[in-house]
Order: sequence, then structure tokens, then C-alpha cells
Amino acid sequence: MTKAQAAARDLAYSVIANRYGLRNSLRALQEARKLGIGPALALAVIEQESGGRNVFGHDPTIFSGAGYVTKNKYLAYRAARRRSGNRLMQGVGPMQLTWWETQDRADALGGCWRSRINIRTGFITLAALIHAHGEREGIARYNGSGPRAQEYARSVLAKRARWRKRLWPHHG
Repeated sequence: MTKAQAAARDLAYSVIANRYGLRNSLRALQEARKLGIGPALALAVIEQESGGRNVFGHDPTIFSGAGYVTKNKYLAYRAARRRSGNRLMQGVGPMQLTWWETQDRADALGGCWRSRINIRTGFITLAALIHAHGEREGIARYNGSGPRAQEYARSVLAKRARWRKRLWPHHG
């Protein structure tokens, strides 16, 4: 597939994803493609994490449910996180980056609060975990460990199956 064909496919798939209420789908598809993550999995993960919205998560810690992520709000969160010795963390952005080192990696790439950077960092992390541990375990580890992470992987894989059905008629 040429770059032009891949870009056209990403655009067509993002139109479909938008019909299902998914935000930032074109960015997700573009970043995932660069890392060899299939479109259905990319859409499933971003749907699972935030529906593609650039928002703070709802973990029972600082900035829970703090709404839309802006630069100023994120910098205030990061300062509070650092004051806690990086013990108090919250999911941030479309990919719900939660671990402090992952957030700092996104900051080094241009800012965890920026959707494209957040998505890029999330998919870099996911791709590395899949490469190291296999698909199902890599997906689980993106969420953490234990039974909740295994349930996360089951949920993402079920969503991927639905995205495959939605996208299949549009495969070239």
C-alpha cells in the first residue's frame, strides 16, 4: 500500500469512526499505522480509553474527572503529581496516559496535553508492550496488571472485533 493509499484508507476509516462518536480517530489511525498497529485495534483502544476525547480520567486520585485537558490544567496536574513524589497519578488525554514516566515521555515529545502527542505516546507504549509480550498480554499490560488488566484486554479485543465488522466493507 502506498502512502497515498494508506492516507486515503485512514481518512475513510475515520469517517466511519466519527459516525460512531469516536473523536481523534484520524490521528489515532495515522499514529498507529506508523507503528504497525492495525486500524481496528487502534480504534478499539482509543474507544476503550476515552472515546478519543482529550480529558482527564476518573481514577480515585488527583484531578479525577477534571474535564478537558488544557496545557494550564495539565501543568497544574503535573506539579501536583510531582509534589506527591509521582505517587498520585491520573489518566490524561485520548490514550489516558497514567504512569508518570509515560506522561513525561509525552511531555518530551511536545506535551502530554496535546492530543496528537498523547496518542503517539500511547501507541508507542502499546506497540512496545505487544512486541515484548504478544498481543493479548501487551494490551493487558497497557492497562496494568492483574484481573482488571485481563478484563481490559478482553474488552479491547471485543471492541476490535466490532471495529473489524464496521470497517470490513470498506477494505480496498
